Amino acid sequence: MNPQPTNWDDYGRERSPRGQRSRYLHHRLAGRIVDRILKRLDRSLSVLDLGCGDGYYLDRLRELRFNDVVGVDPSGPMVERCRERGLNARRAALEDLPPCGDKDLVLLIQVLEHVDDPGRALDGIRGLLKSRGLLLLSVPVCDSFLSRYHRSRFGLNRMEQVRAWDDTHRHAFSLEKLRSLLLDHGFRVERAVHGSNPHPWVGSYGGKKLGALFQHLSWGGRFGDILVVLARRD
Repeated sequence: MNPQPTNWDDYGRERSPRGQRSRYLHHRLAGRIVDRILKRLDRSLSVLDLGCGDGYYLDRLRELRFNDVVGVDPSGPMVERCRERGLNARRAALEDLPPCGDKDLVLLIQVLEHVDDPGRALDGIRGLLKSRGLLLLSVPVCDSFLSRYHRSRFGLNRMEQVRAWDDTHRHAFSLEKLRSLLLDHGFRVERAVHGSNPHPWVGSYGGKKLGALFQHLSWGGRFGDILVVLARRD
């Protein structure tokens, strides 16, 4: 059965992406990967934060002194929170944006799993980017040692796991699936890193501090519950 359409205004009133990204370790660890990538980029790039929520990454881009940044989100309450902090944000859905082809970088952080048609979304993003423009995205993939153990031990599938995080998630990705999807829609992956790798037993037997320490270890970025990808438009 297909999930019901998401009411993004209700979503914006009920949730705080900024709070989640500050409070939960898996979001903080993935955020550090995004941050490392952003710090290496030219600050003069024209940036669009697509699905900007309540402005967590708009704030970070401002702190890093990117000077041509706009955020877009379909949730009115989210956009209002951005504007209250002096951030440049407007209310719109991806399909409302004309294929301007003038952006150097599009951020798509924890968004692609929410859309009905990820391929169509990527086609729209491709139309927003300049030739050879960059797409920086993250998605939940549930590829940590703990998530893999739960799939094996309890017969869960990846979709059940990602919907346990957020019942508005419509897709469950893996690195292979996402790489293929990006390639099919005109993007080549330049970097892919997993972040947040909780272990099945370490937290239980070693306590929360040891569990958190091991959660940082992604074994060269190969294991983790959130996947961060930098891709370039062909």
